[in-house]
Amino acid sequence: MQIVHVEDINPRKAVHVEIPNELSDNAKSALKCIGISKLYSHQAESIMASLSGKNVVVATMTSSGKSLCYNLPVLEALSQNLLSCALYLFPTKALAQDQLKALLTIIEAFGASINAGIYDGDTSQKDRIWLRDNARLLITNPDMLHMSILPSHRQFSRILLNLRYVVVDEAHAYKGAFGCHTALILRRLRRLCSHVYGSDPSFVFSTATSANPQEHCMELANLSTLELIKNDGSPSSRKHFVLWNPTPNTRTVLNKIQSNMDDTSNTSHKNPSPISEVSYLFAEMVQHGLRCITFCKSRKLCELVLSYTREILEETAPHLVNSICAYRAGYVAQDRRRIESDFFGGKLCGIAATNALELGIDVGHIDVTLHLGFPGSIASLWQQAGRSGRREKPSLAVYVAFEGPLDQYFMKFPQKLFNSPIECCHIDAENQQVLEQHLVCAALEHPVSLVYDEKYFGCGLSIAVLTLKSRGYLSSDPSRESSAKLWRYIGHEKMPSRAISIRAIDTVKYKVIDMQKDEVLEEIEESKAFFQVYEGAVYLHQGHNYLVKELNISDKIAFCQKADLKYYTKTRDYTDIHVVGGNIVYIWKQLAYPSKGSKSQLLRTTAQVHVCKVTTTWFGFHRIWRGSSKIFDTVELHLPKYSYESQAVWIQVPQSVKALVEKQFSFRSGLHAASHALLHVVPIFLRCNLSDLAPECPNPHDARYFPERILLYDQHPGGTGVSKQIKPYFTELLTAALELLTSCLCPGDTGCPNCIQNLSCHEYNELIHKDAAIMIMKGVLDAEKSYFQNLPDPSESPTVEVNQNIDN
Repeated sequence: MQIVHVEDINPRKAVHVEIPNELSDNAKSALKCIGISKLYSHQAESIMASLSGKNVVVATMTSSGKSLCYNLPVLEALSQNLLSCALYLFPTKALAQDQLKALLTIIEAFGASINAGIYDGDTSQKDRIWLRDNARLLITNPDMLHMSILPSHRQFSRILLNLRYVVVDEAHAYKGAFGCHTALILRRLRRLCSHVYGSDPSFVFSTATSANPQEHCMELANLSTLELIKNDGSPSSRKHFVLWNPTPNTRTVLNKIQSNMDDTSNTSHKNPSPISEVSYLFAEMVQHGLRCITFCKSRKLCELVLSYTREILEETAPHLVNSICAYRAGYVAQDRRRIESDFFGGKLCGIAATNALELGIDVGHIDVTLHLGFPGSIASLWQQAGRSGRREKPSLAVYVAFEGPLDQYFMKFPQKLFNSPIECCHIDAENQQVLEQHLVCAALEHPVSLVYDEKYFGCGLSIAVLTLKSRGYLSSDPSRESSAKLWRYIGHEKMPSRAISIRAIDTVKYKVIDMQKDEVLEEIEESKAFFQVYEGAVYLHQGHNYLVKELNISDKIAFCQKADLKYYTKTRDYTDIHVVGGNIVYIWKQLAYPSKGSKSQLLRTTAQVHVCKVTTTWFGFHRIWRGSSKIFDTVELHLPKYSYESQAVWIQVPQSVKALVEKQFSFRSGLHAASHALLHVVPIFLRCNLSDLAPECPNPHDARYFPERILLYDQHPGGTGVSKQIKPYFTELLTAALELLTSCLCPGDTGCPNCIQNLSCHEYNELIHKDAAIMIMKGVLDAEKSYFQNLPDPSESPTVEVNQNIDN
């Protein structure tokens, strides 16, 4: 049957404390007005630490009342000093909208005259001017801080001069490349406050439980001290966490959860798919009056689940068809606000959503969360499941598995899911490439000093400044002494910040237009557009089918019309990584490995790092029956390729090793698995987020030549510099990856998430083989050892380079 495991998660009782006497009468009265007579223990601890001037991070479970931890001390300070201001940073617009509502309620209860408002990309020009002149509590996001507020800081001088608090909510969202950029943005903010405005704001961070909340937030804002509040005093309800594995030739057994389910509703699906299974679960929850969020990994899955669920409800409960909808990126602002209002207000019973609703938005009481496939990290899974069960009511979470090896591994070994630790958040604020980008912005905002600004930008400041000088971005007064020089921006771009995408999101977008209504349904980033819209594509929007009739590539517009279709479409595509030439470089350096003490290491490698071109090619699409998921037609496509430049690090696999592997296994499968294993051990040597890197993954249905190499590349246009940092460690990485594979006791050739399965593999972990990977890595390491045995002993000189042309 489908239910393979039920994890019973016990409830937790609240730990209440009295409201501290140190709070003002206004604060106590405000708490009483919003129905709070006592605080959770972590709330009281955090509030008092913030009021005493400490930097604070609150790391407690979802729905534990973290917003009060920063709202109360901020409003206390702002009500006592009528000049003081605060800046709130949220990672998403939806979260900012949600928090503003709660904030206005408590401001009114405080009885203080505090103007607050949202300053983001959806804010009108008129409202922006008003907020600059009048707001004392400005709500924004890192993007607007980077592109608008800091470059035009003189217009915000009143706020920056009197800045008392900076609140960073959902701090765990700032990791990897996005976190790296945000860390530099916060350093630019603190630098301006100090150098120009003489302010030194306190920071309050709010974050979900993670393995390193204190270290992460200290690195994020470059703080020397930070008080960690982690003893959660909030209650949690009992939760049943169900692992649901769709199996062929069986009927769904939803009555295991709801005993009065109509068991005949699945007769049209003889071979249930994960999408149809989760849709039946979704429909059943809504019919039984349970508020539900169905989390899906992609935009298209959201729309498919919504469409399937509405079809079910048409037959079983027509009056509920319009009580569910989808919520995801791409919708225009007006539609997003309407859906948020309807769902948060209780008008909607259920939503199919991407991780947009994973963050701490108060969605009211949710009874059930459904999870279609593993979301990519254990932390995300718990964040999503934490959306249900508020107000101490019992809740249900159901993880519906796909057929891929990762989902199936968790279905076979549930305790590997429930007993595994939550991941760390990684950022590298000293990433030289990102540092140089933000130094250009910082120099425009205020001249850079090597003496005074190293505390903000780290020991790489001098090298970065000289590099930017040579590129024509910075200049200084030649008459000044070196230590007293001020470096000013002299580049050609008026606003260099606008050329830096801190989330690696395309600025070029395609508009999807309903031909009949002549209205924009959605805007899709250029890199994702051809996966969704092309002539003949079935485009899904709020569960409705649209047929794409015309794609105007020059104007970036897709014209479509609503259609009653019983099929969906899926592109046929592949992604190539093309790297250009290179030399074998023999490196002798003394580097300290944090994980191995301070022992110097001899680093010898033929690994290469170079600019690469990442190119996606679309060559056709399938038409697929919705009920059976059977392909019934294949159509050719002629679309432009999508390319971007990045950086890659790789090592050649000798022909002799390939020949040996192919006698027993699939060489392509071994390469795929080896690159996954290599990716898994990168954090041992470097601070980075694995989502910023991607391995070269062969398409299982592509018979073309596949390069004979193990390769990782930066997943963001222009690269993030991580590949370049990996190169000196490559031999060490191979050794660690080989140890990982040989020591992992998981059964089967497809391995497990601890060794060769990658949580975000573009090819869904198809075509991987553990034993083949072991053979390849052993062969490469032996070849490296043999190659360097014939070279001179480098111990006499600090650096020896041996160049030899190789074909990549």
